[in-house]
Amino acid sequence: MSNPALLELDGVSKFFGGLAVITQLSFSVAAGERLALIGPNGAGKSTVFNLISGVYPISAGRILIEGRDVTHMASRRRIYQGVSRSFQNIRLMEHQSAIENIILGQHPTASSLADLLTPYRLQRKNPWVEQAKDALERAKLIQYADRPVNTLPYGIRKRIDLLRAVMARPKLLLLDEPAAGLNPVETEELHEQLMTIHQSGITLLVVEHDMHFVDRLCTRVVVINFGEKIAEGTMEQVRSDAKVREAYLGADVAMESSDAS
Repeated sequence: MSNPALLELDGVSKFFGGLAVITQLSFSVAAGERLALIGPNGAGKSTVFNLISGVYPISAGRILIEGRDVTHMASRRRIYQGVSRSFQNIRLMEHQSAIENIILGQHPTASSLADLLTPYRLQRKNPWVEQAKDALERAKLIQYADRPVNTLPYGIRKRIDLLRAVMARPKLLLLDEPAAGLNPVETEELHEQLMTIHQSGITLLVVEHDMHFVDRLCTRVVVINFGEKIAEGTMEQVRSDAKVREAYLGADVAMESSDAS
C-alpha cells in the first residue's frame, strides 16, 4: 500500500499582475518520498517553493499538508505544520558561529517563551546546545562548531544551512538547488547527508539542475515548463518524454534526436 500524501498542490496558479507564472499545477508528495521538481531555467520551480512555504500567496487552487488546507496560512505557521526549507542563496547569520546558526534553527521547536528567552550560554548542559552539537557530530561537521560561518568554505556553509533547516524537525524538507556551486567531493558529502536525513523520516522535495545528482537521490520526478506540469514519473520515464526533450533541447533538436533513435 502506498504512503498517504504529505503535500498536495491542487490546481495551483500564481499571477504577478497579468503574467501567469504558475498555471493549474497539481502534484503530490507521498510521506517518505524523495521527489525532484525539475525544469529549464525560468520554468517556475523556485516560485513553486515560495508558494508551498507561504512566501508568496497563491492566486488560485489549494495547498494541503497531510490533508489540511494551508493555502492562506502564514509562512511562519507552516513551519509548525512540518515544512522547512533551505534556500538557493545561503541565508546564514554570517558573523555567528556554526553552532549558533544551528541553534537558531531550533526556535520553532520551543515549547514555551522561557525556552526562547533563557540565554543558552548561562545554562550548563543546555539541551539546545547539546542537540546542535549532536547534529554537527552526526553530519561530520563538529570541527566547525565554533567558527564564524563567514570564514568557512562555501560547501560547508551550504551543509550548515541544510542542517539548520533540519533542526526545526520538519516532516517535509524543501531543498532549492542544494548541489549548486559544489565540487564533486562536496556533492558526494551532500548526497550522504541528505540520505541520512531521509532515513531519519524526513520527506524530501528537491529543485536541482544537476540531473546526475537528481537521478541518484530522487525516486520520482515532476517536470514543469513555463509554470505548467509537462511530465511526471521516474527519471528514465521523463527522459524519454517528447515534451521534456523539447523543453530542454528545443523543438528542432528534440525532433532530430527522436528521428535518430
